[in-house]
Amino acid sequence: MMKHSYLILILCLLTGYASVAQTESDRPGRQFIQLQSGDVVYGNKIQYKSPIFKSSHFLVDDSLKYNPSMVNAFQNNEGFFARVEAGNSQDSFAKRILDGPRIDRFYTSRTTYNYGYSPYGYGYSPYGMGGPRSSRRRIYFFSKDNGPLYLVNYENLEQVLADNASSMALLRKHKKDKLINTGISILGGGLLAAGAISSFSNSQDITNGGNVSISPLMYAGAGVLGAQFVINLFQKDKLTQAMEVYNYQLKQQ
Repeated sequence: MMKHSYLILILCLLTGYASVAQTESDRPGRQFIQLQSGDVVYGNKIQYKSPIFKSSHFLVDDSLKYNPSMVNAFQNNEGFFARVEAGNSQDSFAKRILDGPRIDRFYTSRTTYNYGYSPYGYGYSPYGMGGPRSSRRRIYFFSKDNGPLYLVNYENLEQVLADNASSMALLRKHKKDKLINTGISILGGGLLAAGAISSFSNSQDITNGGNVSISPLMYAGAGVLGAQFVINLFQKDKLTQAMEVYNYQLKQQ
């Protein structure tokens, strides 16, 4: 009787193990591509490829290729990405950095060029003809309830967060801080300009052995702008806080 019970137990364990193994084998890969048609292609490895002499493409499990123009969103080992503009570039997709429950936040990077007349741009310099100075900057987007992506700015967020009082308070604080920062920038720039004019007019003729004196207004202007930079450096972006508060309060309900 005891041996019969052991056999039944072993058979049950084997059956359960086989069922789990079958479920795991049938489960689609954690990574996927969502096509513009709405179809979803699952895989264990999703890669964006941009060969030098070939067209860019998405590669699924080292075998299936998809033109980026066919892709609306994708998930790989770097995270979830959604399309923000037409094109085949990887920058046409934004990476999600805040995941709901209702507001998602994304970012992508853009390369900007400065063609100014300086050693850093096109034009004459002591070192020869210069090239354009480039830099990468982040652009942030958001979506609500898995909808389309919009630029993160006061006007767009004001519309979608209007049903949350705490988020709206943060948006109003952002608008107020922006006005104050604009005023401080004008004040600091004005002091610098006034100081430069004063320094120039009050300086003695250098050819007669005089020295150029720097007006205290220039130090004041630099101090105002420097203090503003330091304060802003340690302040958290109110627009981001408004989105985070919106999601947090929903989780508490």
